[in-house]
Amino acid sequence: MTHTTVLSVLTAVQVLQFSSPSSATLTTKPWDNYNYSPASRTVKPVAVHSHHGNVSISHSTSDMYQLASGSRISLDFGVEVGGWISLNANVAHGGNSSSPQLSLAFAESPSFVRAIADDTGSTPTQDWDQALNVTLPNGSTFYTIPRERFRGGFRFLTINALTSVEITNVTCDIGFAPNTPDLRDYGGHFYTDDDDLLVRTWYAGAYTVQTNIAPKDTGRWLPQVRPGWAYNNSIGVSGPILVDGAKRDRAIWPGDLGIQGSSAVLALGSDGLESVYHALETLFYYQNATTGRFPFAGPATGSFRNGAESDTYHAWSLIAMYNYAIWTSDLSWVETYWPNITRGLDFILRGLNNTVGMHLQTRANDWARQGGGDYNSALNALDFHALSSLASLAVSLSSINTTLPSLDAQASLWTSAATRLKNSYNTLLWDASASLYRDNTTTALHPQDGNALALLYNLTTSDSQSSALSQALTKFHGPIGPLTPELPDTISPFVSSIEVLAHFAAGRPKRALHLTRTLWGYLLDSPLMTGSTLAEGLSANGSLYYRGNAGYKHDAAYTSLSHGWSSGPTVGLSLSVGGLEIVGWGAWRFRPLSDGRVRSVDSGFESPLGRFEVRWEIRGGEHGAAFEFEASLAVPEEANGTVELAWVCERVSVDGQVYAGEALEGGAQRSVKARGCVWGDEE
Repeated sequence: MTHTTVLSVLTAVQVLQFSSPSSATLTTKPWDNYNYSPASRTVKPVAVHSHHGNVSISHSTSDMYQLASGSRISLDFGVEVGGWISLNANVAHGGNSSSPQLSLAFAESPSFVRAIADDTGSTPTQDWDQALNVTLPNGSTFYTIPRERFRGGFRFLTINALTSVEITNVTCDIGFAPNTPDLRDYGGHFYTDDDDLLVRTWYAGAYTVQTNIAPKDTGRWLPQVRPGWAYNNSIGVSGPILVDGAKRDRAIWPGDLGIQGSSAVLALGSDGLESVYHALETLFYYQNATTGRFPFAGPATGSFRNGAESDTYHAWSLIAMYNYAIWTSDLSWVETYWPNITRGLDFILRGLNNTVGMHLQTRANDWARQGGGDYNSALNALDFHALSSLASLAVSLSSINTTLPSLDAQASLWTSAATRLKNSYNTLLWDASASLYRDNTTTALHPQDGNALALLYNLTTSDSQSSALSQALTKFHGPIGPLTPELPDTISPFVSSIEVLAHFAAGRPKRALHLTRTLWGYLLDSPLMTGSTLAEGLSANGSLYYRGNAGYKHDAAYTSLSHGWSSGPTVGLSLSVGGLEIVGWGAWRFRPLSDGRVRSVDSGFESPLGRFEVRWEIRGGEHGAAFEFEASLAVPEEANGTVELAWVCERVSVDGQVYAGEALEGGAQRSVKARGCVWGDEE
């Protein structure tokens, strides 16, 4: 791997000024009750989950557990936590023996509350990690687990007594989001009176990505320790940094950033944006200076060390960079990294076949899907969005005072390539009989990922085709979520996150919200889960044997239960149901969507441009009758936008004036009203 020379712009995050929260955010709001984040960085168990053997429990003054030799107690922190455990232990007969007096085991799922931990390495025997042995001197001792034994994600702690021991003052020093003084002080929010599950889902996504913000030096040590675990490896070139999962892998994966990056910014504000910045800084640093390819994964992975490459994750990297640029409108950052971005797009252009204009996939590493190769539908949808979105950014940049050269020529080149790719995509891959795209030109398989990406990124050529594709995607839906054809026996919350966003993009909120309620309701309420964070994946029957035949060796204890790539509904609820979205350089759009059940929303997020807030309400409309809509918007002064209501209305006004779609200046409280509205024709 050849390193690209990259200027350090660490100060970029430090100088981005976020607007202060409004005074209203300083008082208790109804959505505060849904926030899973701890109120302190030092947390205690909230309950005893179970105990075995001779155990005495006292709550009279402080929690005290007296355990006879051979007994154990399992403590419940109530939500997913992560960091370093401390406790007071009184060992009556420890002496100077080198033998351990107790051991500690961690678990995310109630299913793996046992004498040994769940796994951070996969093995068919489901016992990779074992338990952390603790050797103490005779008498009373305050003990903290070693720094390298950092445990990034768990809800349950089991204490095994190897001799008689008295335990008090068990705490966890929270390790995630290290630059966040108040873990509950989110930059964003979402609330509706109409659907408790949707609010819970938004906050579970928010908390999941917060647990994924890692101190720079808490990556997985390689080669992996066995038995046991060690998390003292460098994750990237700077931190804190957004990683894929709390427990594991604790590494940068660009595909994950495509979902979790947006969730982190929308939910957590400046802290989320900072973690994305450091992830991108690492991708820039490890970009291949010769080819322009971005890495498949961060340096704390076996994939990175083995030289694995990915065509799709290269495109995901560019998409994450585009997102960061429009979230921040940080011209200094864009000017610094534009050469890296253009080299990344040059890599895509070189991969496009001269005859058909599509990318022939040669590096099929991806999110774990099978198949791939040829003119892969997911890859080409991602390439299309990378080319077209960055072309639009180049057009925007060409109109402002910037030192970047050749922007118009670059925009023209990328737009032309994207247009040709889209035409061939529909000619070669569209299966009209199924209303779905094929995975590639050599197979009849219709993938969930390629079709969801095609719908999300507008590879379709008409509204009727988009409508048919949205409907056809429901063929994969089962009782708890879509079964993805490209990876048998799998329900993927990552790919289903893309699908949720795709249905919203196609103007099909009923499908998007039905999928959210179905799959994310299971992820929150199944007794297998943490009840506070979102799992990496499921088997078809809803078990934790995700990827059992695809790299995880039938080790259900290995599956991560706090994985940010599963947080797509957090993005969709903020941007599509709340409706207020940054859609370009200094540009916003208000386009709220409802399935008829959601009739009022209060939503907001912060950005370096300023704070975006919206409250809207639907009145009437029962049994097909016309309804009224009213919204209050607060948008930053430095951003202009438009209002695009998804319904047919007799009259739409902004600030009392009839509105006909013209651009609106920012920096003001806007009132949007519509009357005589009727629902669309969603199936």
